[in-house]
Amino acid sequence: MRCSAIRQAGLLQEVKVARLADPELAERRRRQIMDAAISCFRRRGFHQATMHEICAEARISAGALYRYFGSKAEIIGAIAEDKRGEGDTAFLRAAEQKGLLAALCLSAREFFQKFADGDGALIADIFAEAIRDDAVALPLRQTDARSVALFVKAIKAAQARREIDATLDPEDAANTLFAGIEGIGLRRAFLRDTDPEAAVAQFRAFAERYLSPSPERTS
Repeated sequence: MRCSAIRQAGLLQEVKVARLADPELAERRRRQIMDAAISCFRRRGFHQATMHEICAEARISAGALYRYFGSKAEIIGAIAEDKRGEGDTAFLRAAEQKGLLAALCLSAREFFQKFADGDGALIADIFAEAIRDDAVALPLRQTDARSVALFVKAIKAAQARREIDATLDPEDAANTLFAGIEGIGLRRAFLRDTDPEAAVAQFRAFAERYLSPSPERTS
């Protein structure tokens, strides 16, 4: 028993050394696990999919998986951060170059495309699981808070340019706009209408009306 424990400890040390020597290998393995998890979540739903199934999909051992992620909640948090990070960069660039509304529509289109790709049920499943389980909610809220902060920054800049209603509270506005994107996506998925361009047009109409200064405020 003691020899087995010693061998296992030695193996773990070798893995740590290998990861330090090749950080790109560690990133590839993380990506491999996240891609496998997405496939399992799409096929079985977040709640029903198991870590064992993710291991099988990724073709790795349970020990290898747990070196990178301790739970499904950690995996979904990493996926959300990864996807949101890409979108946040594109949003900031668009806000600087094309204005707030164009940037908002870019973010909306990215979200609506997920429904067109068939991920509507998975998105709803993760929302529901986050409401039930704080372990799932925590990493998602952390990622969401960073994105809200970027929206707030862009809204303040647009207000300074007199591009939108200067009386709006930036944080309230950011959360309302996120609610508009998420609500439109989920509602249209419920109605079996996942055309991303139609969804963007619907969101644009809402955002334009919401962000535009009312006549009495500008007179």
